[in-house]
Amino acid sequence: MTARSRRLIRLSVFAAVLATVAAANLTLIYLLYLAGQPGSNIARFVPIMAIGALPFLVTAGLLAWAIVSAASPVGEGQRPQQQAIGRLRMITGFGLPFIILGGLWSGLAAASLGLEQGSAAGFALTLYQFTFLAAVFIDTITLVVALRTHPSAQA
Repeated sequence: MTARSRRLIRLSVFAAVLATVAAANLTLIYLLYLAGQPGSNIARFVPIMAIGALPFLVTAGLLAWAIVSAASPVGEGQRPQQQAIGRLRMITGFGLPFIILGGLWSGLAAASLGLEQGSAAGFALTLYQFTFLAAVFIDTITLVVALRTHPSAQA
């Protein structure tokens, strides 16, 4: 495996971790809001949480699958490196728009709840702004590196 491929795998691991953290943080916003509002119904927020968190979690799961399968043997004529780079290109390319749209929409819905700045949910929302941007940024960087990594290059 070339140095560029190893760097791509490390970036993919980091992207998967950040996507998972962003999804957990988004869910935490709504759970903390519900904990501070006695009598609130969680069923009202489940679709919003799902629309925001599922793109992060699906992309992170697919990235983990591609990373793990990079070390497994493949069929004749194709090296694991070629297959892993192709998978990472597809996963990050298709996942990025859904992460942006779902995460932004759900984050804006959380911001419209009228959370107080000193509350736990307000702090979680402030933290989500950074985890969302970090997850989008690292996924974009992973996509660019995957597109620039040539699977046929030798170390």
